[in-house]
Amino acid sequence: MSTALQPVRPLSFLEKYFTTRHFLGLDACVVSSARYTFPPGQAVTEKLLISALRTVINSHGELGLRLHGKEDTPDLTFVKLPNIDLSRVVVFTTDLERDLQTALEWHLSTPLENTQADLPLWRLEVLPDNTIILAAHHAILDGLSHAAFHTALLEALNTSLSLGVHSDSDSGPVAEIPEVFLPRTLEELVDIRPSLYNIANAFYELLVPKSWQPGFTAWTGRPVPATPTLKTQVRLLSLSPSDAARLADSCRTHKATINSALYALSVSTLATLLTSTSTLPPQHSLAKYKTVSILTPLSARPLLNISPTAFGNYITSHHTFPALNPTFSWDLATRFASELKAQRGSTTGYGALGIMRMAEKQYVKFFKGTLGKKRRFGVALSNLGRVDPSVHSVLKGNSGDEQQCGIEEMFFSPCDPVMGAALGISVVGDPRGGLNIVFKWGVDSLHTQFVEKFVEEFRAALLAL
Repeated sequence: MSTALQPVRPLSFLEKYFTTRHFLGLDACVVSSARYTFPPGQAVTEKLLISALRTVINSHGELGLRLHGKEDTPDLTFVKLPNIDLSRVVVFTTDLERDLQTALEWHLSTPLENTQADLPLWRLEVLPDNTIILAAHHAILDGLSHAAFHTALLEALNTSLSLGVHSDSDSGPVAEIPEVFLPRTLEELVDIRPSLYNIANAFYELLVPKSWQPGFTAWTGRPVPATPTLKTQVRLLSLSPSDAARLADSCRTHKATINSALYALSVSTLATLLTSTSTLPPQHSLAKYKTVSILTPLSARPLLNISPTAFGNYITSHHTFPALNPTFSWDLATRFASELKAQRGSTTGYGALGIMRMAEKQYVKFFKGTLGKKRRFGVALSNLGRVDPSVHSVLKGNSGDEQQCGIEEMFFSPCDPVMGAALGISVVGDPRGGLNIVFKWGVDSLHTQFVEKFVEEFRAALLAL
């Protein structure tokens, strides 16, 4: 890559964590999709989309970044591309056999081809039903950044339609990249220095026999494979707006949240399947496990006053070991809702990120050291919440105008199929009020038969809540 490219800033420790994982072939992209609605007789076209993308890029310079430096070392910098040929970034799929599940699996299994060439750290695919899929490097966009992208793209599409696409004087596919001013990083906004507890806990995990640690009897799926593969599978589940509203009412009645209810349901569904050893591989027997290791990523944006429209990485997490119980428990859902509320309102949880920053120069050693070992997490439960309902209101405008675009069904999922959780459950509420879930797993982390049975049982129990 030419050294003439303008440096923007060095990567943060969290961004380096993601770039190292991608460089080692352990991760691909965070992926999201949204099905867009258009005025009668219209659909997304290449010219309309490129016009809208040019507008989004002008407001979000992160979309014009590439990497510079050795990606397996801390010496890595974001640099600004002078321009992007969007015809090389956007693909319109005409194959009617390529459904959303197939497309999401491909993107989650396919890393960015070259992170130091002349293309940005993201790509788009447009399906025949006007679904737009964004696949982006985790170093530039977290999950809520994906929601922000689709919101910004919707606004830009409506602007282009209102002005008339043919009035765009620059109809070519090349988008010029403006000056890039990245928002402050997580560690610049909050004190992430590890506490004595964080340091003691890290040494405890290193020095104490594994049999003494809570993860020893926790279900975490298959071990991390010794030879990594990114091949990822997904299954999709959607609740209608009416079913999602009933679920929300039940959660409020029990002083729980949708997220905490899904957490409790994941535990009971998993315990049910682990009990059913007659139809599942023997290594899934409940007799081996007492708990399940669950990672719950959390957004730090509310506490740090980060705009929901900002792009970046503002995440922390909460790690728990709930007991495996095949009976769904509202008590567990209520307790977990309280735990998450306390965690979101406190900066004490950021100390664990401080441990990660202390290990910044050892990321390669750490990642390679997980290969062939017991997986750390069995389930990762991510929830973006509901996309702002006001986004959907633009479908009819402020005065009954139906000549605008809208967003319907949305999905998202991180990748990390090699050393991440055996099963990823990623949730987003769409502007219509529906609830959409991606179940994601690496081919080496779980049996397909097991996950399909899990999704079947999970759906039935969810509708019964």
